[in-house]
Amino acid sequence: MDTHRIRQIIETEHTLQPDEWKGAVLFLFNQDHVFFIKRSEEMPTHSGQIAFIGGLKKETEIDPRIVIGREFEEETGLSADVLNLLGYLSVVRTAKLWPIVPVMGELLISTEQFMRNIKSNGEWVECLAYSWKDLKLRENWDFGWRNGNEKFPILFHSIRKETYISKYQNDKTQLLWGATAYVVWDFLQLYYGQLES
Repeated sequence: MDTHRIRQIIETEHTLQPDEWKGAVLFLFNQDHVFFIKRSEEMPTHSGQIAFIGGLKKETEIDPRIVIGREFEEETGLSADVLNLLGYLSVVRTAKLWPIVPVMGELLISTEQFMRNIKSNGEWVECLAYSWKDLKLRENWDFGWRNGNEKFPILFHSIRKETYISKYQNDKTQLLWGATAYVVWDFLQLYYGQLES
């Protein structure tokens, strides 16, 4: 991925007011991979889902980058010094309608080093390094409908078992959907325009 191009298409200045965002997530990537976690089934929100590292802000945290630095260290056991935070994508709303700021962050260590050294704080049970090459293929994306109080569209992407690197040698197909899928999809549209078939 071209970090210069990423800087051209994302916001590099934080301009949101405190009441306009509730937390932040880290869209973590390097040249070859995007990094996701699979949340523990024990978590009160988004349990068992493929997600980004991140969480809710504390009252004293006035910038999503501060939230990301803290959450990254808490959730991985690594120093935030291994991150190059580039800027912000558009706010996304979670299923609970919380406004969350996606922060684009380049990983400054190798995929192998990251996967070997990260340690879960209990919030996640798996970490996946998924290739940009597979992520950007249009054929891997699909839409469906979710029925609840209202019927609404959902976007999803199957992460096939042979296409990702697993922290714990997991060999199951994973499903990327919800707010995380929309963040990724929106970024891919900005970066590539029409996705490859």
